[in-house]
Order: sequence, then structure tokens, then C-alpha cells
Amino acid sequence: MNQASHKKIPPVFIVSSGRAGTTLLRGLLNGSNQIHIPPESDLITRAYPFYYDKQHFSDEDYKKIVKLFINTSEDNGWEMTEDYLLTCLKDQAPQTFTDINSTIYNAYLKHVGLDSQQWGIKRPVLIAGIDRIIRTFPEAKIVHVVRDGRDVFLSYKEIHRKDAVKFGPQGVVTNALYWIDGLRRIEEINNLDFYELRYEDLLSDPATELKELCVFLKIDYEKFIADENDKSISKNTALKTKDKLFIRKISEIKPTNTKKYLTKMSQIDRFIYELIAAPYLMKYNYPIEFNVVTSFLWFPLRNIAYMGARLFNNWRYHRRDIETYNK
Repeated sequence: MNQASHKKIPPVFIVSSGRAGTTLLRGLLNGSNQIHIPPESDLITRAYPFYYDKQHFSDEDYKKIVKLFINTSEDNGWEMTEDYLLTCLKDQAPQTFTDINSTIYNAYLKHVGLDSQQWGIKRPVLIAGIDRIIRTFPEAKIVHVVRDGRDVFLSYKEIHRKDAVKFGPQGVVTNALYWIDGLRRIEEINNLDFYELRYEDLLSDPATELKELCVFLKIDYEKFIADENDKSISKNTALKTKDKLFIRKISEIKPTNTKKYLTKMSQIDRFIYELIAAPYLMKYNYPIEFNVVTSFLWFPLRNIAYMGARLFNNWRYHRRDIETYNK
């Protein structure tokens, strides 16, 4: 696969219910030298309600969208200046929401010297806007990363305990409902062209999982593997960003980062989590410890909880979009 053909690769969006290894996957795919995924951004879903149906974009619209991009993207807009982005938009004058997104993402690739590659977007919370993504980019490839929700709970718990910047649900109930709501959003979209990848499978057999994923993404797997041992890989990446474009190698993967809940999660928390999430733990082939939670008697109560979580999350996402737009 030569450089000119990289743009024929469809763009990819990596989503999850959070703390599921999307950053690891981003780093691995960035080592392919065919697709590049910048730091996180959810511009596409945040700006969608205000701009998707718009048929003419003025310079003032571009200014507002650039500010939205900077406010909804890591590294203060991927370390691109407002002037640089405005110049790119004014020069190309995109007049659809799809083209505006593409212009910004391609501007980043040019900024870091990777304009021969195709862009991708990684942000777990985009799982709540899958419908918006596929309307904007019908040809896009969606990669859904799933991790055992009990380990996801522990990861969020650690963030609230240690990190200065805290995010995500805190309690075991809210964690379980948040995890499930993301899975249900994927489940509810008909005819979605997506690839589902279990985090645990990626850790245990990364070569096999990546080979299958490369077929889905239309990435040359042999080229991907060739770069694994390429000591000159840094020559092919303009290392300008704080995370040095974040490239990971298969050999760096640690297969033991699983089933932490067995030793680090209390028995009562494990029971509560399974009571709420049993149908989805079983759907993704995660083991159930307490057989009583599989009884059909729990189904009506679960469905009420799931619907309540959906209503709450929709309200929360809508409020967030309005607040961000009005900044």
C-alpha cells in the first residue's frame, strides 16, 4: 500500500463505555503508518445539533466552530492555533458539516507532517453519539471496545481516588448503568458497520485481534507488522506533540491487566454490579459469580433502571452540549 492510497482508507471512530483500552488501541493503530488518530476530541457530536443541517457557513460560523473544537479537544485543540484553523477553513471554504470536520482533521495531519495518512477519532463518550457520526460520515468504520464492566468500575474508582482531574461515574450502581447504557446504544442502531473488540482478547492475543481489525479497517496488516521492528519509525512521524503522536508496539502489551475485580472489588460491590449488569456481562462472555442474578425475576427492575439511565444521560449530554456551545 503506497502513501497515495492511504486516503482511500475510511476514517475510523473508536468508542467505548470508558476505561476500556481505547488509548492503547489508538497507540497501536498509530504504528501502522497508514492511519493516524490524534488526541481525543468529540467536536463531531457536540457541534452536530447546531450545524449538521446548516447549508451555508460564514466566517463567523468558522470562528465559532474553531472555538468549539478547541474546547472539546485535548491539548487545547491538538496544539493547533485558532488562526491556523481559521486559515484552513477559509481557504477551503467547506459548506457542509461533514466537510468542516474533515477540513479540521486533515489540517491536523498536515500540521504534524502526516497528511498522506487517513485520520481517525478516538473518544469513548462518542458512543452516545453513534447516530450522529454515521449520519455525518456514512462510510466511517466504528470500532467498539468492550471491557469487563467490573474492571471498568475499578478504573474509574482509581481516577476519583488519585487523579487531580476527576471524571466518570463514581458509585458501583452509576458505573454499572453507565457501562450498560453505552452497550445498549450500540445495540440499538440497525445496520451499523462496526467492529466489536474485547479488551481482554486484545491483551491475550494482540496479533490475531489486530490482524482481524486491519481487515475491517482496510489497513495493510503486513505493513503494520513491518513497522513493529522498524527502528527508524520516528523518521516517519513529525514528533511535534506532547504525546509524541502516541505510538505503541504489540510487544509492549501486558496480558495480565484483567480480572482485577476478583481481588480489588468487595464481594458486595461485585454482587450489586452483577445484579444490575448480568445480561450484558453474559452477552460479552464475562463470568458470573452469583447465579441468583440470572433469574428472570430481575428483568423488569433492570429495564426500569436502564430506561432511567438513558433519560438521565440524554439530559446530561444535552445540557453539556448547550453549555459548551454557549461558552
